[in-house]
Amino acid sequence: MLMTGLPLIWGEKGPFHPASRPAAAYVRLSREFDFRPVDVLDAETLARGRLLFLAQPQRLAPAELAALDAWIRRGGRALILTDPVLTWPSELPPGDIRRPPAVGLLAPLLNHWRLILDPPVRRGQVEAVWNGRRIAMDSPGRLRSSSPDCSIEPGGWTAICRLGLGAVRVVADADLLRDSLWAPAGPGPPAADNPAVVGEWLDALAGTPRPRPRETADASRARSLAAPALLIAAAAGATGLLLRRRRRR
Repeated sequence: MLMTGLPLIWGEKGPFHPASRPAAAYVRLSREFDFRPVDVLDAETLARGRLLFLAQPQRLAPAELAALDAWIRRGGRALILTDPVLTWPSELPPGDIRRPPAVGLLAPLLNHWRLILDPPVRRGQVEAVWNGRRIAMDSPGRLRSSSPDCSIEPGGWTAICRLGLGAVRVVADADLLRDSLWAPAGPGPPAADNPAVVGEWLDALAGTPRPRPRETADASRARSLAAPALLIAAAAGATGLLLRRRRRR
């Protein structure tokens, strides 16, 4: 299930505008996940699945927050992106409800889990490494926990919470889904592995890890450097074989 206040599926202009197109991150992730967008988080809706991707949602009603917490404690799994300083550009006028929320609106839920979302230490783009993959973020916040149920991971921008029978990963950045942070401008490889990292988070929550190729410019450069090295090694091996044959003769 997917709930988001970001223009991931259709873009800001909506499904019927000729210029509408989905975000590149959504396109990449849709190759591996069958997303079902949801508009409300109630017991009936949440009962339809066990995995939820909640990315910078609009303000949720108290009843929705209570239903989400109860669903997780019964065994639900959720990846939550909540950004204290969203820098996602928008062409819509200020006050338009279609604009992405400029700040994360999940404080009541986080407080219930004894998590605190702090503003970024500094503004601007930040790069980190996750499981050997590069991830690009913009002004990520910092998480603090006063509960044994939630552990803050290195860097301070993500946390894992074990709540009842369920689990949640909270990430203090939603701009990481923005095309301009990672997607290639042309036909080349991506600048960062953002969609792959999100896919790994979802897989880990679902308990179904799978291998993913590395597609970044660094990985492509490593492959391009490895190919000549293999050729040199092969040539050296062939030369040594010829020399040994000549000595035998």
